[in-house]
Amino acid sequence: MSDTMQKEQQVILCDMCTEEDQKPARKTCMKCEISMCVLHLQAHLTTPVLLQTHPLTEPMTLCGTTKCPLHGKLLEYYCLDDLTCVCVSCAIEDQHRLHNMKTFSTAHNELMEKLDAEQQALQVKTDDENVSLEKWEKSEREKVGRSSVRLIEGVTNLRDIALTSVQSSVSARMVSIKTSKTSMQAAQNEKDNFRFLQMYSQVHQDVEKAKAVDLRKGLQPGTIVTNWSRR
Repeated sequence: MSDTMQKEQQVILCDMCTEEDQKPARKTCMKCEISMCVLHLQAHLTTPVLLQTHPLTEPMTLCGTTKCPLHGKLLEYYCLDDLTCVCVSCAIEDQHRLHNMKTFSTAHNELMEKLDAEQQALQVKTDDENVSLEKWEKSEREKVGRSSVRLIEGVTNLRDIALTSVQSSVSARMVSIKTSKTSMQAAQNEKDNFRFLQMYSQVHQDVEKAKAVDLRKGLQPGTIVTNWSRR
């Protein structure tokens, strides 16, 4: 995500201006694969055929990602089944023809609503299970503390290992949820349809990983000490 944000912060210059007087771009044409300043953008805004067939986005650096690698046509639709951008030939002729296809703007809106709902559900999950984690950690600390009084000098090392394991287990689970929140926030802040959809596949993976996390799995009071005593 950090590399993407750094690219977005770069000033995109007009590809049609002379090198001596390049002005900041106002829009990027997905079909022409050029960025244009206010002056050079006028043709796209006033010519009906260009206005209807040449999608415009916020200024962006294009790296050959606007064309379908299979058909060489402009990417105009989003496949919700495969979470990928496709061209018209993919949508009506090839492997995506029976899939749930949406225009960029429609897919952006629907997936944004889905992210909002999943963010709320994930927040509830985090709030509820944070309480259980705190109780478990407190119980584990007390159990390890009592054991250290009764056991020999080696238990001191076991206590340190056990506490580190507790903290690492909690941290690893929370990092997964935090990562999904960061990804969702970045996607929710992205206003451009195309760039949002390019990001969504990774965001979806992060969210699914976070949803699969069971913060309490394997973290029952006494688990660490009991497992050690069986060795």
